[in-house]
Amino acid sequence: MMFISEKHEKIFQRVLKEIKPTEEETSKQLEVAEKIVKRLDELTPKDVRIELTGSTAKGTNLRGDMDFDVFMLFSKDYSLNDVLSLGLKYAKKFCGKNKYEIAYAQHPYLRTWVEGVEVDIVPSYKIEDISEMTTAVDRTPLHTKYVNGKITDRQRDEVRFLKKFLKTQKIYGAEGRIRGFSGYLCELLILKYGGILDLFDAATRWKDQQVIILDEEPSESKVKELKDKFKDAALIVIDPVDPERNVAASVSKTSLSVFMYSAEMFLNKPSLSAFLPSQEKINKKWIEKQLKLRDSLIIGLEFKRPEVVEDILWPQLYRFAEKIKSKMEENDFKVFDIDVYANGKCMLLCEFSVYSLPRILKVYGPPLSQKENVQRFIRQHNVTEPIWFEDERILAVGERKYTHVNEIIEEILKKPKENGVPPDVLKVIKTAKIINADKIKRDYAQFLFEYLKKRNVP
Repeated sequence: MMFISEKHEKIFQRVLKEIKPTEEETSKQLEVAEKIVKRLDELTPKDVRIELTGSTAKGTNLRGDMDFDVFMLFSKDYSLNDVLSLGLKYAKKFCGKNKYEIAYAQHPYLRTWVEGVEVDIVPSYKIEDISEMTTAVDRTPLHTKYVNGKITDRQRDEVRFLKKFLKTQKIYGAEGRIRGFSGYLCELLILKYGGILDLFDAATRWKDQQVIILDEEPSESKVKELKDKFKDAALIVIDPVDPERNVAASVSKTSLSVFMYSAEMFLNKPSLSAFLPSQEKINKKWIEKQLKLRDSLIIGLEFKRPEVVEDILWPQLYRFAEKIKSKMEENDFKVFDIDVYANGKCMLLCEFSVYSLPRILKVYGPPLSQKENVQRFIRQHNVTEPIWFEDERILAVGERKYTHVNEIIEEILKKPKENGVPPDVLKVIKTAKIINADKIKRDYAQFLFEYLKKRNVP
């Protein structure tokens, strides 16, 4: 166990006062939770069990995070179709005239609000072991049972520290927008290492595709097996409830790098700002200075937000950004970076270090020794005397299809399907338009400010 310095202890005590729910908040949570469970229990048949899951049920929630995951657990006597249809029927009856929306994970569930608290009501099967699982959501109550059976009160606070730390680094959340650490993953990491400082210390020594199993240290052969199985994963944390699942599947390589670096920084230079950062105001003069220093081209591709849930939207936006980047680099332009925004509208912020090229293009032909190929090259490219050679190769002057990045974007917008625009973005692509840096400064100032802060020119 790592030694906790006096400075660390002072920081943790200060942070805990800010992030741990007050007694009053906890009392209200329990009161609202009891009402929800009791009401749903009255509306459902006796063989349907109502259970509260998630961070509130495990006592690892942060102050202000008042939301509930409530599961309606059906027996295996019900067909999956009945579980879903009856589950939504009972959930809608629970809502009455209150607002609700149908959301989707592995299957549909209902989201509503009770006394200002967000409530997700999820139909599921009641299982005691993962071997009985029919749908992926069936395992969630087992997660709650597992964590509550292992965690101590001190570790509940350690989980809160970790969640707050990750939120500050903007890598908390498994959703496609963030591609970071889920709440359940945070709980498992604290259970594995005992506390946040020991986790940070271990993370400084994590290797590529680090494999973590809670109750054992895996053998070399086991590590290889898991790396082969989850070959695209940045981090592998085996679910103690379901050994076939990587709990860290959502964590991107970027999020993992941010976590490992930030953890080491905190160990070496403990700071309150790692948990409680001050809100930096937008500095318009600084933005102007940065834009002049960069000497790059910043443009935006703005379009209507598709009517899909975030977990579907964000992966498609990232894929769209990758398509644009790939198309640019195929045509010799240099993409400095692309960032993605989605709120009322969607916008891809594209920065180019090479954004304009001459019309002429050097075309390399075959070596002189390949006589037939040389003659074919001469005919294809209308090569005239005197012949241009570079070392043993014949050359010609070609013409670029695109001389500016805007031409490629316009081509993508004209033929979106052929250019691999993702399906839900495709539905709204007709609304897309290219906007310049001035409009981005005006309409997306906070987003631009944060983009530049991370990539600032000293």
